[in-house]
Amino acid sequence: MNREYTHALTLYFLTPLYDCVLKILGLGDAFYEQIISHIEPKDGDKILDVGTGTGNLAIAIKRKYPKTEVTGVDPDPKILKIARKKIKKSKIGIKIFKAAAQSLSFEDESFDFVVSSLVVHHIPRQVKKKAFLKMRRVLKENGTILIVDFGIPKNIFLYILVFILSLFEDVRPNMRGFIPHILKETGFRNIKEVENKFGIISFYKGKK
Repeated sequence: MNREYTHALTLYFLTPLYDCVLKILGLGDAFYEQIISHIEPKDGDKILDVGTGTGNLAIAIKRKYPKTEVTGVDPDPKILKIARKKIKKSKIGIKIFKAAAQSLSFEDESFDFVVSSLVVHHIPRQVKKKAFLKMRRVLKENGTILIVDFGIPKNIFLYILVFILSLFEDVRPNMRGFIPHILKETGFRNIKEVENKFGIISFYKGKK
């Protein structure tokens, strides 16, 4: 059966617990700060957060760079409801739309940056390539893409940890180096893994 996306934490009823689980895993404010440190936008730049979830990354970007235009998309209406409440409470201007990565309908070359955090492993395998092609299409020439997700384990302990995670989440392609491969295959250039302090997470950066 085809599906458009996998729910956060896999199961629909667990969606309200998403933020709590991330904090337990150590993926809180410091995690988002590290992601933001790799984009460095200028005033007026347009940033797309693909798979915005509860809006944490989009909100953090807008707070750090208030003169940028931040847009978040996610296919899950339940998690978007949480994001909209948080954005309203934050009193900052972020546009939110319901859309999956493989179904982006923005005009060509609409964004200076495309970022995506802990989303790629949720995209169904049969549409992963289409999702990356869509992200490239909406990115401006010489724009930057930053993909943050589970990657190739750096040591045996992390391999075991990610393997256990793979019993619940579809991270096995990532463990085999899927992300840098698909970035290259879909036409991105200058692809590199950038350093981060979160052991089981990898940060991949590239240019259009």
